[in-house]
Amino acid sequence: MPNGLALAINILIVLLLLSYIVSMILNFFSPYYATPKKLVKEIVKKFGLKSNEKFADLGCGDGRVVWATHKMFKCESVGYEISPVLLMMIKLSKALYAPFNKKIQFVEEDFFKVDLKVFDVIYCCLPDETLKILSKKFKKELKKGSRVYTYKRELPNLKSKKIQVGSEEIFEYIF
Repeated sequence: MPNGLALAINILIVLLLLSYIVSMILNFFSPYYATPKKLVKEIVKKFGLKSNEKFADLGCGDGRVVWATHKMFKCESVGYEISPVLLMMIKLSKALYAPFNKKIQFVEEDFFKVDLKVFDVIYCCLPDETLKILSKKFKKELKKGSRVYTYKRELPNLKSKKIQVGSEEIFEYIF
């Protein structure tokens, strides 16, 4: 029996290392953009969510914006991430801190393939190339009145409202 446990632990370690390597390869092609921890609460306040609204963070990274949004507004908050290493860390923290909370979700899915019309507020801290593609998706899919917030970078060809947050800025779009 102990040999089976040792084998299971070794397999788990190998899988963790493989997911780390895959994540590094993905990060080579798509660098990690993060919202600074010191600005998260200030940024989330600007969303002005209600408890019955749905929030999504596209490319949620370590999930800090999703956690802060749920904590502040008690709304349904969903984070989309494709990095296996980040997802493992996020899901572990969810299992430890909010295992039965169905209002917080972290999903391993390509946000380009997700139907965004169910969300009232969307947040993105992503590179310009990605925002360019998302801009078209937002125009097609978002329901009237949906709000999108981007950190530091603007969506091309859309009118935005610049909001100062500390020494940085976010951009608000209302569809």
